[in-house]
Amino acid sequence: MNKKLTFLVCLLAIFGLRLSAQNEMHFGVFTGGSVNMMNINKSFYYDDDKPITIYNYETDKIDSVYFLTVNGAKVKPNGGFILGGLFEYKVNDMLGLQFELFYNQYGYNITGTVDKKNQGDDDFVTYKYNAKTKISNFSAALLLKIYACDYLSLDLGAQPSFCFRATKEGKRGIEQFKIAYKDNDEYNSLNFCATGGLTGYYGNFFLSARYSIGFTDILKTKTPALLNDEKEEIYYTYSEAKSTTSSVQFTLGYRFK
Repeated sequence: MNKKLTFLVCLLAIFGLRLSAQNEMHFGVFTGGSVNMMNINKSFYYDDDKPITIYNYETDKIDSVYFLTVNGAKVKPNGGFILGGLFEYKVNDMLGLQFELFYNQYGYNITGTVDKKNQGDDDFVTYKYNAKTKISNFSAALLLKIYACDYLSLDLGAQPSFCFRATKEGKRGIEQFKIAYKDNDEYNSLNFCATGGLTGYYGNFFLSARYSIGFTDILKTKTPALLNDEKEEIYYTYSEAKSTTSSVQFTLGYRFK
């Protein structure tokens, strides 16, 4: 019984010493890359570079407007770049709070085919289609760091992001295209993510591996339509659709002590 009591007292003493360690503050910089994926539904399986118009030759007016569908669409991850800085307030040897500001990217790749009728042709021609959607962000992260030892920490927290640019570029056959999406109309600029991972330390250097998952529908599907039959002007309607993000991030950094 005395051995158990002695062991418990020693354990509490060690824990108390770790908690009483002097507070520390650190600044750091980091860079790296990410493997990104957007969970999208089939409402995004179309080529929205240019709307396709169908004319009624009897009335000499446009009957319908639509986007080309991407047939056999496959959605794949894409890569992104990360660059940022951090501030850490280490409460004791076991716990720390870390704030980060950084630039990062996410998005998705889509491949498949489109059937397009060339001007003057009666038959559709099938083209290979591939496009890369890239969304650029300024992100912040607030993390609780739980140190297993001086060389390893578990990081858990929140990561809100502000999207300032969203583009899609690719090829339809040999024809290249690039689209710049419009803020608020075609994408939501704010994205809230939860994030977590591990950080290993070696001297002033550190290496982090982290996974983040978003809860915001980023992209909005757009549908072309005719404003009226007289002017034959095309306008777009936008709707929310499932387009949440997920990302695996790897960063290498330097922490000033």
